Amino acid sequence: MKKFAVLLLTLLLLGCFVSAGAAEETTHTEATVFAKCGEMIIISAVGNPTTGYSWSEPEVSNGLEVVFSEYTQSNPGMIGKGGVFEWGVTAASPGFYQFKTDYNRAWEKAPAKTLKAMFVYFPEFMNIQSGVVSIRAF
Repeated sequence: MKKFAVLLLTLLLLGCFVSAGAAEETTHTEATVFAKCGEMIIISAVGNPTTGYSWSEPEVSNGLEVVFSEYTQSNPGMIGKGGVFEWGVTAASPGFYQFKTDYNRAWEKAPAKTLKAMFVYFPEFMNIQSGVVSIRAF
């Protein structure tokens, strides 16, 4: 079930970013996810660093740990091809945690896209179902 929830979140987020508009338009994507303490959640977002755009280092709440951060090009060796940025996060204690990253060029003030996620971590003994609660694209 955990893998299904992570896959569903990844597919939903990727779909939101593929249809984003021009740089002048700001696109926000927000998601809320339930998880048990210690469970890793993977956030994925498409991007193309060859255009000058990149996802910023995520801003996270105290207690939310970014376990890994990586970029994988879709077709390695092909010049100008984009890929997928991924972050793995987890929390050891129950609570509400925020994750935020912006997609922008270093020389531009306003981000082209913003990804915000709220993670609600419950104690392991609670019988909750992990997965996406809501996702909104603006």
